[in-house]
Amino acid sequence: MRFFLLGILGIFLGSCESRDGVSKPGNEEEKAPLRVDVQRPLMGTLFSVTVMARDYDSAEAAIEEALDLAEEFGERATDYDPESELNRLTTGPVGQPVELSSNLYEVLKLACKISEETGGIYDPTLGPLTHLWRAMRKGGERPDEGEIEEARMRCGVEHLRFDDKARTVTVLKEGMQLDLGGIAKGFAADLIFESLRDAGFPCCLVAAAGDLRMGDAPPGTNGWSIGLRTFRLTATKIIELENCAVSTSGDLHQRVTLGDEIFSHIIDPRTGLGLTQRRAASVVMSEAKFTDPLATAACLTPEPRNLIKGREEASMRVLYEDAEMKPVLTGIFSE
Repeated sequence: MRFFLLGILGIFLGSCESRDGVSKPGNEEEKAPLRVDVQRPLMGTLFSVTVMARDYDSAEAAIEEALDLAEEFGERATDYDPESELNRLTTGPVGQPVELSSNLYEVLKLACKISEETGGIYDPTLGPLTHLWRAMRKGGERPDEGEIEEARMRCGVEHLRFDDKARTVTVLKEGMQLDLGGIAKGFAADLIFESLRDAGFPCCLVAAAGDLRMGDAPPGTNGWSIGLRTFRLTATKIIELENCAVSTSGDLHQRVTLGDEIFSHIIDPRTGLGLTQRRAASVVMSEAKFTDPLATAACLTPEPRNLIKGREEASMRVLYEDAEMKPVLTGIFSE
């Protein structure tokens, strides 16, 4: 459920861009630190990683290793590959515990926990409805109410059972389909960030479409300059952030037009179809695995502030194309 809504306003420090997407030092005598940029197509989008380091080669190697971790996770967590670990969970026998890899187990359990906390506004089990949306995008025809109801009957986090000790998940409903599109990229961004931090590169920025995770501010700055996009390709808000995550959700790049109606790729559990009211939500918190699903949920709920109650570190901005609807601004956005 993610897409390109966040623009990175880069800090250029005398480096030049090579054809493979990696910034190379332009002059061996240039002062440290160097800016090292690496890009790789992952999870249906382009991941961009920036590290400020004194040694180019070690930084590049650390980035590649971190991206390898994210790539492996993405292959396990995708619902596009029929043979992925995520899909095998729901295509196997119902009622049989299935052991999952540690990262997939963690992200799926967290997704279900957030679903319960948001009253099902965010829901990783909406795969059957997601597949209807994809068919609508491809065929140009709106599903009828019978198809929507049949798909909705195969959704629900209550049909999953978790066993932390055995690290198994048991599917209790025939025909379930899981969709981690609203959390997987944020989780992957966190994996990359944690790998770089543990490797000794705390000054870094990970961009995974609309999900960003950043560490220490670049030298001589107050933070990484981030441009937030809403209903246009140009950034409408610039913020400086460090040691946190920010995610933005909306329909800027993924929507379907049928007649006079526009359907976002964000599935509204109340209708079973894509959201039809244009809005864009940004959430800032400590980790992208939280900002990713909460930004999606903020687009769907009439009371976005309730999503971050008890989360004092969280900031939220929700904008509506309908001028009669007041924007929601909390935390750093209220300033």
